[in-house]
Amino acid sequence: MIETIRRGGCRLACLALVLAAAGADASPAADTTIRNGVFWKDTAGTPIYSQGGGMLKVGAKYYWYGVKYAEAVSYADAPGKHAAQATFSAVTAYSSLDLVNWTFEGDVLTPEGLGKQHDPKAWLGRMGVVYHKATRKYVLLTQYGSKGKGAGVLFATSDSPNGPFVFERLQASIENVATPTSGDQTVFTDDDGQPYLIFSSNGDRRQLYVAPLRPSDFLHVGAATNIHSAPAGGREGNAMFKHGGLYYFCSSDLHGWNASRSFYMTSPNILGPYTPERIIEGSEADFSHVSQNGFFIPVQGSAGTTVLYAGDRWSNFAGNGHGYHIWTPLSFEGTAPRFNSLSEFTLDAARGAWSVGRGNNYILNPGFEADRVRQTSVAGWVSSWTSIKGDAPIMNVLDGRTGRWALSLRHAGQTMGSAIQNVTLPNGRYTLRAWVKSSGGQRVARVYAAGHGGAEIARSLPDPLAEWTEITLSGIEVATGSLQVGVYSEGKDGDWLTLDDFSLVRE
Repeated sequence: MIETIRRGGCRLACLALVLAAAGADASPAADTTIRNGVFWKDTAGTPIYSQGGGMLKVGAKYYWYGVKYAEAVSYADAPGKHAAQATFSAVTAYSSLDLVNWTFEGDVLTPEGLGKQHDPKAWLGRMGVVYHKATRKYVLLTQYGSKGKGAGVLFATSDSPNGPFVFERLQASIENVATPTSGDQTVFTDDDGQPYLIFSSNGDRRQLYVAPLRPSDFLHVGAATNIHSAPAGGREGNAMFKHGGLYYFCSSDLHGWNASRSFYMTSPNILGPYTPERIIEGSEADFSHVSQNGFFIPVQGSAGTTVLYAGDRWSNFAGNGHGYHIWTPLSFEGTAPRFNSLSEFTLDAARGAWSVGRGNNYILNPGFEADRVRQTSVAGWVSSWTSIKGDAPIMNVLDGRTGRWALSLRHAGQTMGSAIQNVTLPNGRYTLRAWVKSSGGQRVARVYAAGHGGAEIARSLPDPLAEWTEITLSGIEVATGSLQVGVYSEGKDGDWLTLDDFSLVRE
């Protein structure tokens, strides 16, 4: 059964797991939950460090590879000021049978394993691992850059998916590429076992490529095919998945470590030609749940296939909220993918099915991190200002309770301002929460919930609040399948109201 949800102008197509396919009751023990916006931990309770990575399935087991940066450890321990650089510590490996519960397999590529290529100031990231049946080698390839030791695609090999991997070679250039080395890259393995590098050129990020790995050993990237020239600004986060017989080449805006919309092109042939580039609908409302394309995971099960978007939240380098990993399920309307921006969902990997989590926060961009820069309106919200005397203020400020940004209704002259979000969600009883600071003194300052089939529920904020204070509107009975969440302020010059970390969760 498909449940369609419309939120703030963005549609969210949700597959109801317990009502799927055969209609049988799902065992609670079989359901597992993925929660975004927190620091994920492995089965030993240790934070998962796996940024800019990729996935390899060996038999029934998934292996997740990524980079552990020294700055990631310090940020997870004490989230706060973002770091200025990325210091390579190791490539990590985690294993799982259900894509939710992850066992740490170890640091599978260390500085020592890089041998002569080790440079403490080198960049290493954006990787994938493939298995070559003839050589019986697991091949790891990653983007590498060092001022003293060169740059290119670095290859390392191991006899086991658990490592250790050791340096094999560095490929300094790829044939038919505008610049010698690759930009953001991932590895895609086709149905016939042939892997490809999916990437942009390093200097001109507008040029997007697909290139096969050498069939004899997977230790060389072959001649590339330029499949697309993106608009000015270029693309990052290049990755691919296959669904319904089509290849989906996906990428993000060129925003550095920060959040982005997600784009896609399709073709029945991996080398193209591809359709024109389009936005993955839903990703624009909160810039892919405040993340950047990482890679995609096709989860094939007895009830069908779910494609997971596995995004990176580079919190340690962008300071854009808690957590490093943002995974959400895609749904499809025909061949068009739709990004389901969920803070929580359950995944049954054995069935290839998912559903919205009981604790899902239905507010989009609740921490106001998506925009990355100052705006007079913020993603996911509809804002408006009426100026009696004075100018409309900036709507987001670097004063976040978590992450960097918060919403600000700051009066310049005599003004009236509001920010609203129209949410479509299942009927039921909900609680709305938000964190607030305020100058006090406004003629009107309030947070409200309306349009849900009952009387408006509101909280006035007449008093000064120098420190972040949580407000709660509980017992919101939604009977119309929709709800408007809003904040409204009327004030004079110098009055302000700052809000952060909204949540709308089912009771």
